[in-house]
Amino acid sequence: MRIYSFFFLFLLSVTMYSQSGLLTPQQHFALYGRQHHFFHQIMEYISYLDANSDKVRIEKYGETYQGRPMYLVYISSPQNLANLENIRQSHLHTTGMLETAPQKKDEKAVVWCSFGVHGNEAGATESVPQIVYDLISGADPRADQWLSNTVVILDPSLNPDGFDRYVHFLKSASGQRIHPETNHREHMEPWPTGRYNHYLFDMNRDWAWQTQKETQARIAAYNRWLPHVHADFHEMGYNNHYYFAPAVEPYHAFLTPFQRQFQTEIGQSHGNYFDQKGWLYWTREVFDLFYPSYGDTYPCYSGAIGMTYEQGGNSSSGRAILMNNGDTLTIQDKIDHNTIVALSTIEVSSKNADRLRAAFSSYYAESVKNPRGKFKTYILKDAPALSRLAALFDRSGIRYAWAGQQSRLTAYHYQSGQSRTFDVQKGDMVIQSAQPRSVLLQVLMEEEAALKDSVTYDITAWTLPFAYQIDCYAFTEATSFKTSQTKPVDTALLDSEGPIVAFQVPWNDLNSARLLAALHKDGYKVRMAMKEASYQGKPVQKGSLIIHKGDNPWKKQFEAEIKGHLRKSGVEGWRGHSSGFSDYGGDFGGHQYHLLHAPKVLTLAGRGVQANSCGEIWYYFDQLLDYDLSVVEIERFDRIDLTQYNTLILPDGYYGLEENQMAKISDWVKSGGRVIAIDGAIQQFQDKSGLSMDTYATEDDKKKAEEAADAQALASRLNDYQGSERRNISKTTAGAIVYNAVDDSHPLGFGLGKSYFSLKTSSAAYALQKGAWNVLHVPQNYRSFGFIGNGLKGKLSGSVSFAAKAYGNGQAIFMVDNPLFRCFWDRGLLLFSNALFLNGTLDENY
Repeated sequence: MRIYSFFFLFLLSVTMYSQSGLLTPQQHFALYGRQHHFFHQIMEYISYLDANSDKVRIEKYGETYQGRPMYLVYISSPQNLANLENIRQSHLHTTGMLETAPQKKDEKAVVWCSFGVHGNEAGATESVPQIVYDLISGADPRADQWLSNTVVILDPSLNPDGFDRYVHFLKSASGQRIHPETNHREHMEPWPTGRYNHYLFDMNRDWAWQTQKETQARIAAYNRWLPHVHADFHEMGYNNHYYFAPAVEPYHAFLTPFQRQFQTEIGQSHGNYFDQKGWLYWTREVFDLFYPSYGDTYPCYSGAIGMTYEQGGNSSSGRAILMNNGDTLTIQDKIDHNTIVALSTIEVSSKNADRLRAAFSSYYAESVKNPRGKFKTYILKDAPALSRLAALFDRSGIRYAWAGQQSRLTAYHYQSGQSRTFDVQKGDMVIQSAQPRSVLLQVLMEEEAALKDSVTYDITAWTLPFAYQIDCYAFTEATSFKTSQTKPVDTALLDSEGPIVAFQVPWNDLNSARLLAALHKDGYKVRMAMKEASYQGKPVQKGSLIIHKGDNPWKKQFEAEIKGHLRKSGVEGWRGHSSGFSDYGGDFGGHQYHLLHAPKVLTLAGRGVQANSCGEIWYYFDQLLDYDLSVVEIERFDRIDLTQYNTLILPDGYYGLEENQMAKISDWVKSGGRVIAIDGAIQQFQDKSGLSMDTYATEDDKKKAEEAADAQALASRLNDYQGSERRNISKTTAGAIVYNAVDDSHPLGFGLGKSYFSLKTSSAAYALQKGAWNVLHVPQNYRSFGFIGNGLKGKLSGSVSFAAKAYGNGQAIFMVDNPLFRCFWDRGLLLFSNALFLNGTLDENY
C-alpha cells in the first residue's frame, strides 16, 4: 500500500495499452487511483470500452430520484453477447419462471456483481473501470476462457445519488496535497452522508421490501436474470482488512448445503490470491445470512450464491488514510483489492459453471416439487392493504391467485396463534408454496425463523401478515380449490339512491390517509365519526371520514370532485349518503362528528438526527402522501417561529436539544401545538418535569430497578471477558415483532382493531404512563417473534409502546417503536397517519 507509485502505474498502463489497443483507466483518468470520479465520468469510460470492444454491452435499467441513470454492464464473449437474450431465456426457463423454452437453449453461468449501494463506500464503484478493463483487454489471458462460458453482469453503482453526493464533498474538501492524517476535513463527511439515497434510505436493507425507486428498478432487472452468483461490494471502517465469504452464522435454515459449500470454495480462492500478494483478510466473523433484505440474502433466497464483500475504507478514508498498523490505505489499494476479488469470483464461477447450473436447476425444481417450509398453502383475507402486498409479490415473482368460490375451512391463524375455522370468500388471496419462488415466499411469511446464533446483524422477524396486518390462515398440507388469476370486483353500487349530501370513507388503511391529505390540500373540510352510527340502514364505523356538502358550500362540483379524489386515492368501501339523519349514533351535524384540521408540519434534520428516521418521515410525506412538510436543519431551530406550525415531528436520534429549546417546545405545546417524538427522540423528555415520558410508574418501581441493577453488578464481578458480548445482547433486541393491545376507542388506535403487531428495534421500555392515554401497550404474557434478550423480555411486559399525553392546550405523542421503520411495516403507516391527522387535529369538542 503506497501513495506514490505513480511511475510504476504509468509503465504498467502503457504495457496494457500496447496489448489491447484500449486506453487503460490510468490513461483515461488523469487521477485514477488518487481521486474519486463522478458517476457520469465512470460511465463515460465504460461507454468508451463499449464502443471499442465487442465484449461489452451497456443497458440502462432505471433512474434515481434525482434523475441519474442506472446501468448494467454485460461482459462476455462476442458470441455470447450476440446471443444474450437467448441465454437469458434459456437460463430463466430452468427456474420455471419462464414457462416457454427458447427454440435453441444456450446455458451459461451468470455472475452478477453489485457495487456501492452505500454511495460513500466509493472505492467499490471506483474499481469498476479496472475490473471491466482487465476482463476485456487481454491483460489477464485467462479472462477470455472465463467469458466463453460465463455472462458477467456489473451494476457500477446501486446508489448514484449517494455516490455523487460523497464525491462532490470529497472534491470540495480536498486539494492538491494528500492528507492521510485522520483529523483533516476530507475525512469528516458532513450530514447527510453519501451512504443513503435521495430520501436517506439505506438501500442495502431494501432488497426484499423495495420501497425505493432505485430498488424497484434493480429488482426488476435482477429477476429478469436470476444469476447463479451475486457479489455485493461494500466498504467498512478503514482499519479493517478485506472481508469476503464465507459468512458467519446464523445462516437461514433454508440455505442449501451447496450454497454453504460454494461460499467456502470461493472464499478460499480469494484467500489464495491475497496470500500471494501478502494482503490481510478475514472471514466468518460478522456478516451473517439471515435477514432477507440484503444484497447477499435476497439472492440466496433466490437460489444464488449471495455474498457480501467489504473493503476497509468508507467515507472517513478520503483519498488516503493512515491505518493503526502504520500503513496507508489509498484509493488504488481499494481498486487493486476489489479487482482481484471480482476476477476471482468470476474465475471460480466459470470453472464450476456446470455445478452452478445443476445446483440452481435442482433448487428451483425442489421448490416446486418439495417446498421446504412448514406451510404448503396460505389464505390471506381480503383487506385494503392486500393490493400493496400483491404488488410486492409481483415485483419478486411470487405467484398467487384469488379465491373464486366460498368455502368454510380450518387452518392455523397467524394473528391468534391458534387453529381456527374461517370462511374463504371471493377476493381472498391464495398462495401455494409449491412454486419457483417458494423459498423467498416462505422466508417472508414465516413467523419465527430458526435462529442458530442470537448474535445477528439485523432484525430477526419480518412476517408479512403482521407487517400488513392481514388475517392469514396457513395449511400444513397443500389445499386446492377453485381460483382465478383476476381478483373479483365487487360491482355493488355504494352511492345513495338520491343526491349525495355526504361521503363516508372508512379509516382503515394508508389510502384513507392519502385521501384526507388530498382533501386538506384541496381546501375541503372533513369530519370524523367518533363512534358507530347508522344512516338508512348503512353503518358508519368509528373513525370514518365524513365529507359533507354543508361544510363545503363553495365547492360547486362537490360530488364530482370527491368521486375524483376517491378514485385517485384507491380507497375501498366508501359510501354516499342522501341524508344526514341517523338511525342511531348521532346526525352528521352533531357532536359525534369532529372537524379535522389540516396539519402544518415541521421536522428536524442535521447532525445528530438519525438520517434514516429523517428520510422515512420525508419519504412518507413526499412520496406516500404528497403532503407538505418543512424540513429544517437543527442548527436553525432557534430561529424558527413554531407558531407557523401545529405539528412538530422529532425523528429518532441523539441530537440533545438544549434546555432553552426544550422550553420553547413545551411552551408551544402548552399553547396548542402537537409534538410527535419517535424512538430515541423520547429521551429528550425522559423523566423531566412538565412535559415528560416517565421510565418508571412510581418512585418505588425506580428504586427496585436500581437495586436489581446493583445486585446484578455485584453478581457479575467474576464474569469472564469472553462471554461479555452474549451477556450484553441478553438486554437488547436487534429487531423483533411484539404483540400490542390497542385501545381502539382513542383516535391514535382508529382503524387498527384490537391488536397491533409492532416492530421493536430498540431496548427502550417505558412504564404505562400516568395522566396519559396508553393507546398501545405490551400486555402481560405477550406473544413475540424473533430474538428478544431475556433481560429485556420481562421489562417489555406491561410497557407502553404508543402514548398520547395532554399538556396545556396541546399534546405529545410518544412513539417508543418507530412505525415508519424502513417504511416497509405497512400497518405502521396507518398508525403514524393517526398521530399526524387525528390526534391534536380534532376540534375543541373532543
